[in-house]
Amino acid sequence: MMKLFLSGMLGLACALPAAAQLLNAQLPESAPAPAGTVTEAEWSFLNAAGQDKEEDVLELALPQLEDWLARNPEHASAPDAQLLKARLHMTLGEYKYALVDLLKHFQDYPQAASAEGARKFFGEILAKKADKKTRPALEAAAAAPETTASDLNLSMLLEKLVSQAGETYYEPLVAEFRAFFNRFPQFSGNDSLRLTLAELHRQEGKYLASRLAYEKMIQLHPASPLLAKAKLALGGVLADNLKEYDKSITVYQDVAASFPDTNEAWAAYGRLPVLAEKQKKFELAVEIYEKIIALYPDRDEAYNSYKSEARVLREDLDKFPEAVAVLNRVADKYKGAKAIEALLLAAEICRKDMKDTPGELAMYDRIVAEYEADPAAPKALYSAGEVYDKAKDFDKAREYYQKILEKYPDDPLSKKAEKRVAAIIAGKP
Repeated sequence: MMKLFLSGMLGLACALPAAAQLLNAQLPESAPAPAGTVTEAEWSFLNAAGQDKEEDVLELALPQLEDWLARNPEHASAPDAQLLKARLHMTLGEYKYALVDLLKHFQDYPQAASAEGARKFFGEILAKKADKKTRPALEAAAAAPETTASDLNLSMLLEKLVSQAGETYYEPLVAEFRAFFNRFPQFSGNDSLRLTLAELHRQEGKYLASRLAYEKMIQLHPASPLLAKAKLALGGVLADNLKEYDKSITVYQDVAASFPDTNEAWAAYGRLPVLAEKQKKFELAVEIYEKIIALYPDRDEAYNSYKSEARVLREDLDKFPEAVAVLNRVADKYKGAKAIEALLLAAEICRKDMKDTPGELAMYDRIVAEYEADPAAPKALYSAGEVYDKAKDFDKAREYYQKILEKYPDDPLSKKAEKRVAAIIAGKP
């Protein structure tokens, strides 16, 4: 039995190759259909499906139609497909998508046989659905294209719609941006378009999408002249909308360092110290205030930076001598009221924070020496006299009070100074 079984198996094994050869010889080899034939057949199928009365069928056909258009934007039937896409959107209750579809038809296929039908359909939707606020913008966007280049015409359309109707047409516009980038990945103006898309997301309150769009623009277009603007805007989204303060500080520092002497760098410096203080990075804040003073010495912000730096040094870092030094620098650079204010504040720090009587007196003496004709001078003399009074150095106190009587007899403080001098002379200070 075993021999018979083995013999049979051997015979079957020998017969299988021959049978396979015979089968292959009888079946013809299948050849793929020509690409053009498949494209035409798919369009024919989608066009027929688009005439169906059932919405469920139309909902399934629409994304397939969009895919077909994305693959075949230059096909002879593409204008008809674009019009069909608008009709499907309208049938499904998405009139905003339909209007954008038709505007795209006008810019992409202005000479198509379907153009007249597209314009008639556009007018009907516009009259029935468009709001009064955006209607003028849509009508203007429906004008004949300005060039013969589809990429340029469509890019200008997107820019116009975002600036004039972006809030209302956010979702269809986002879809069209995606379609544009897929179709024209090498378009020279994609940096500007990506920036516009990021701003559209931010305008709509889609802050994470906005952040990603800015970051993508920066990554894909490192040599763009709009790079500084994009990075500055990214810093704003991070700080103001996403509350990612540390990341925004990093971005602003990059802008300030990478684009010196630009408006963007100046704007970054304007944000950086406030954010640094918010994150309790006080040393960094001081560093930035110093950079602002060095880079923009003639701007009002330089003066504000001096004051802010002194405040941070005093209130947050307890670096009182450094704060006094900064205030003396203010008095060196700015004369008049700004200098006097700085010196009085320095005197306060010496008195309250440092218990430095000589330092306090030095501030008063400087005011008197440099601003003898200013009303602040007799006040500084009187303050100095009070300091000596408290120190029980009555001879020096009398000296300062006497100066008020001699130099400023008409000042309101002269009467008080006269009383103090009389009390000291009487031995009753």
